[in-house]
Amino acid sequence: MNEHIKIDDLLNISIKRMGINGEGIGYFNKLAIFVDQALPDEELTVRVTEVFDNRAIAKIESINKENPDRRIPFCPVYEECGGCQTQHYDYKKTLEEKRHIILKAFERYAGQKIDENIVKKTIGADNPMNYRNKASLPVQRIKGKTRIGMYARNSNRFVFIKDCPVQNLLINQILATTALLMDEFQMDAFDPRTRRGYVRSLVVRVSENLKQAQVSFIMLKKSTRIEELVTKLVEKEPNVVSVFEVMNPDMKKPGYFTGDMRLLYGKETIEEKLNNQSFLLKPEAFFQLNTAQADKFYKEMKRLAALKPHETAIDAYAGIAPVAHYIYKDAKHVYAIEMDESACDSARLSLAKNNITNVSVLQSDFKRALSGLKEKKIDVMFFDPPRVGLGDETIDLVLKVMPQRIIYGSCNPSTLAKDLNVLLRSYRLIETVPIDMFPYTSLVESVSLLTLK
Repeated sequence: MNEHIKIDDLLNISIKRMGINGEGIGYFNKLAIFVDQALPDEELTVRVTEVFDNRAIAKIESINKENPDRRIPFCPVYEECGGCQTQHYDYKKTLEEKRHIILKAFERYAGQKIDENIVKKTIGADNPMNYRNKASLPVQRIKGKTRIGMYARNSNRFVFIKDCPVQNLLINQILATTALLMDEFQMDAFDPRTRRGYVRSLVVRVSENLKQAQVSFIMLKKSTRIEELVTKLVEKEPNVVSVFEVMNPDMKKPGYFTGDMRLLYGKETIEEKLNNQSFLLKPEAFFQLNTAQADKFYKEMKRLAALKPHETAIDAYAGIAPVAHYIYKDAKHVYAIEMDESACDSARLSLAKNNITNVSVLQSDFKRALSGLKEKKIDVMFFDPPRVGLGDETIDLVLKVMPQRIIYGSCNPSTLAKDLNVLLRSYRLIETVPIDMFPYTSLVESVSLLTLK
C-alpha cells in the first residue's frame, strides 16, 4: 500500500494529461492520481477513493482553475451511463488528446524513440453526433414498463436511456417503438426482481446511407406473441426490413448471438452503401459502428498501402472484407482471411454483389491460411485486429513471410505500440494516422504504415 496518501485524503493537484479511459492524470509526490472527468491544465481539489502501490483514484471536490474548453455534457445520463467519457470536453480538443495518447503509448511501449511528426493530426468526424449505426442494449421490465438502457460502468446497475445522442436517430425511434409494442403485446422484458421475462436484449442495426434497419430480439424463452408484435413493428417502422429471434437464455454468458437464430420477417441481410459498393450485413457480422468514419479509415489504409497492379495482398482479420473491397482495384489479388463463418458468408455475398472477382475469402485462422499461401508472394499485409492487437504468434508468422509493407489498423494504442516494439526490428514506421471512430469516447483508432528495412 502506498504510504504517502490514504482513502478520503484531500489533495490539491494539477492535471497534466488525459489517460486512455478519458480520465485526467495528475501527480502527488510523484504518484499518479487518476481523476474521472478532470481535464488537462486544471487545478483541482480531489478526494482519494482508492489507493494502489503505483497510482491512486480520486474524484473532483472542487475545480480551482477550470480548463476553458470544458463543456456541459449534452446527454442527461452522461455521468450515470458511462458509455461516453469525454462529453465534458470540446470536441476538437479531444482530437488533440487522442493523438497525444498514441504518442504516450509509443513513448512507453514501442522500445525506441519515434519521431512525433510520424503521428499525424487526428481525422475527426464531420458530425460527431448520432453516429452509431448499431445498438446492442439490455432491456428490463421496471414498474410495469419496458425500459431500454445500459449497465453503468463497472457495475450491474441498469440505467434507463430514452434517447441516446450518439446513436443513429432511426435506431432511437425503432427502440422506442419496440418497447411500446412489447408492453402492448405483454412480451415482457427481463424482470431483475422476479428473474422472469422473455426478452433480455435488443440489437438494432441500420444502414446509414440506405436507411434499412435490422432488429434482433435476444430471447430468454420463446413467446407466442412475437410474430404479432413483429407484424405491428414493421407496419409502424417501414424501414425495418429484417427481424430475427435469437434464443440466448444463459444470463451469465456474455454476447448476444447464438446458433439458435430464426428469421421472423424479411431478409437475412440489410444493405449498406459505402465507397459506391454494397455490403450485405447479417445481424452478427462485424461492421464498423461509425459509417462515415469507416469510409475515411479504409481510404487511409488504401492511401498508405499505395498498391501496384502486380502486387498481392492479404486482408487479415477481414470480417466482412471491407478492406478488400476498397483495395481490390489496385491489386493483382487479395486474400481475405477470417475465422467467423457468418462474416465470411457476408463477405462472399458482398463481393459477388459488387462483381469483385480477384478477392478470395479464406475461412481460416491466420496461421493455417498462411500455410496454404506459402507458394504465393505476398507484398502487402493489412491488419485490423481486435483490442488485444496482433500478439507474438501472429507477428512471428508475419516475420517469416516478410511482406514489403504492413498496414496496421489499430483500436488500442498500447497494444499497437507493444506490437511495434517487435515489428520495428525488421520494419520502419513511416506514418500513423489517428482517426476518431468513436467521438466523445476515450477509444483511439489509427492506421499505420510500416515498410521493410
